[in-house]
Amino acid sequence: MKQTLCARSEPLSGTEELFDTIHSGGMLFYQEVPDFDVEELVRLLGPRIVQTSGENYAIAMHKEDPTDCSDRTEYFDWHSDGLYLPKPPKFVLLHCLNPGNGQAKTELANINQVLTKLSPSSLRTLSKLRSHYIGHGGSFDHSILTSNGMLLASRGYVSPLLDLPFEDQPSIRDISETLSELYYHLDDSAVPYGWNMGGTLIFDQYQYMHRRNSAIIDRDRKLIRMWFT
Repeated sequence: MKQTLCARSEPLSGTEELFDTIHSGGMLFYQEVPDFDVEELVRLLGPRIVQTSGENYAIAMHKEDPTDCSDRTEYFDWHSDGLYLPKPPKFVLLHCLNPGNGQAKTELANINQVLTKLSPSSLRTLSKLRSHYIGHGGSFDHSILTSNGMLLASRGYVSPLLDLPFEDQPSIRDISETLSELYYHLDDSAVPYGWNMGGTLIFDQYQYMHRRNSAIIDRDRKLIRMWFT
């Protein structure tokens, strides 16, 4: 069952109502907010904002730079945002300015559900691994399993945690089998969210892994992307 920040079935009337919903707490929210005012939400969130590339929010639309997967519209595998930061943001907000042709969907997978499906041996191996994100001019690593859930890079590589004793080092086979099982259950748990004008998705990215599922480039699709704690 999906956990929501808000149980309302009607669209929210505006940004202040959206902020009240955010402030009430929760891990997952999806609703139409036709009168969304991004600058007003930035003001209301204040110090909770986590900047993305030095800005309070980003406009996610297709750009021709193939090295920046966040700003394209074809398939982008399971990942966490902001991995170039020492502490990646807790919440991700996506708001649709233009759905384009509507074929590029955002999919979420509930981490708790995925972890309960992993074998004990895979869980043990996963707890010994970190993923390295390559981008933003460097390579940045985070433990895959954290006290809050999970962080995972889609572009980069995986290695054992630093200072792991020799006898605890997982083998290449262990790592390969663990990642295969992890991705199998992520794929199996995927819940798609289609985009309409004004659609707003907020999720705790330590509790929900996300990906963009699309086979094509859509130059008209445009989303606001915001991070906050």
